[in-house]
Order: sequence, then structure tokens, then C-alpha cells
Amino acid sequence: MQALFFENELLLKEIPVPVSAAGEVLVKILYSAICNTDLEIIKGYMGFRGVLGHEFVGKVTSVSHPLYGKTVVGEINCSCGHCYLCLSGRHAHCSKRNVIGIAGHQGVFAGFISLPAENLHIVPDTVPGHIAIFTEPLAAAVEIFEQLHMKPSKSVFIFGAGKLGLLVSMVVRLQGFDYTTFDPIPEKTAFASTLGIHSKSLTELQAGEKAEVCIDCTGNAEGFGLALEHLWPGGTLILKTTVADPSKPDLNSIVINEFTILGSRCGLFKPALNLLERKLVDPSPLISGEYAFNDILKAFESAKNPLNHKIIIDHRP
Repeated sequence: MQALFFENELLLKEIPVPVSAAGEVLVKILYSAICNTDLEIIKGYMGFRGVLGHEFVGKVTSVSHPLYGKTVVGEINCSCGHCYLCLSGRHAHCSKRNVIGIAGHQGVFAGFISLPAENLHIVPDTVPGHIAIFTEPLAAAVEIFEQLHMKPSKSVFIFGAGKLGLLVSMVVRLQGFDYTTFDPIPEKTAFASTLGIHSKSLTELQAGEKAEVCIDCTGNAEGFGLALEHLWPGGTLILKTTVADPSKPDLNSIVINEFTILGSRCGLFKPALNLLERKLVDPSPLISGEYAFNDILKAFESAKNPLNHKIIIDHRP
């Protein structure tokens, strides 16, 4: 099968169709999407070498499995199920985990992938593939509320109006918060406004303006410090950004202001699928382009454009 392989550069190459181990099923990829993490990996993040990609919609082809023929999305962390973290319900942090397309496991920019059956979730019939592809990043947005029980009376600043920042903004809006989404690029905040998101250019943010909760979705190393500058003492900073070259935080500021710093990564797929199925979140305006798999290298060039949002790859013949 053809796959997009990264080893110092991106190239299409032929690799074998994976053989499913015990507890795994084979999934034919129908759609995949390019995430900012993929762009950071090709800059050196995680030191990954292999087939990239972790956002996908696929169809199970393992005939003997109950999921055969089902359209599915899949969680990206493949855990051992036996370590302390797994037994305490923290599978996403398993000390022996592999992460598809990011650490130790083949990614989804290929014809097929083999994954643990427990990672897979059936896509409702009413959710089309180009919408279901948002399940993984939407789950990451929902994760904030799984980790932190935020009172709707608290003010929220969201930094970054990119792919994840917009999804986070949509979820925060659903909860009734007094929020503002900031971005330094005027075209991005203008686009956010067309989605009904309360957004402003970063140039409009005054030095003394602060919020009780700041969410960093900037996708760059400077976002951490920027968010801290606009956080009330005793407030909470939620970090969504992962970059190849992370910043060095001002630890004194964190101590003096008694900030709470919360790292936030993967989330639960079922709530995300519920939001998509009930049309409470409509991510379709975030689709900036769709490419055939043979044109995936062009798709990556398009994904690098900061004005583009989600770039989808269609793997179907």
C-alpha cells in the first residue's frame, strides 16, 4: 500500500499492509486530516520517523470481528492495559503506550491501519465522513471540561483562532461563558466572527485586560507567556499547544501569582460524536481544502498556510 512516510522529508512510498495482532482490527482509511501536530513533527517534534497522521475515518475490514463493515473513528493512544496508569483509568498516559502517527505506531496517511478494537468508535449514520474527521480534535476541545470544572461566571480568553482554537471556542460558547478569542492575524479573527465566535485582533487586547481562565491554542512557543500576561492571579492557564521548540516559562510569575497550569491533550470521543450527531457543533466551515491521497504532498503545502484551517485527505478510489 502507498503511505506518506517522514524521514527528514515527506515522501510517498510503498509499505506492507499491516498484520493485525491479537485484539486489533484492520481498518481501511476513508478520510484523514492534517493536524498542526503533523506540521510540528516535520519540524522535529517527538523525533518521529515513519508514517504520519492520526485523524481519520475508516471502515473495519476484519471479517471475523463484530465491527466488520462499520465506519469508525479511533483514539490515538494504544495502551498496554496492564500498567498502573491503565488500571487507574488513565489509558492516554500509559507508560508503554504508542501513539499513532506520533510515537511508535504507524499513522493513518496510508491505505490501512491496524488498531486495538477498544480504540474504535462507530460513527453514527447521520454524520458524514468529512464531519466525523473532526472527532479527534473536537474531543481534545471537550477534554478541557472533563479536566476542569469551570464555572460559567468565569471570564475566558482563548489565544489562537486556528483549527483547535476555533473548536475550543465553539465548545466554550456552548457552555455560556463570557469569552473572547484572540489572534494576531486579522483575517483569522474576521473568519471566526463569521462563525458567531466573539473574536478580536490581538492588537485590541490591552496590557491590563485579564481573564480567570486563559486557553493557549496558539500553536507557537510564545503563546505560553502571552497567556500568563493576561491571567488574573489565582487563575488557570490551560495549555493545548505542543511545538518542536518549546518556550521556557517564567516560573517566578507562576509562583508569585499562584497560577494553576493545566496541560490538556486527548479527550473522550463519545461526547465529541454526540456534539457532531446533534449538530451542536458544526465544523464544516473549518474545511479549507480536500485533496486526493495522491496529492497529499500538495495538501501539506496548503496546510502550512496560516490562513487555512482543516485540510482533508480523501483516500477513497
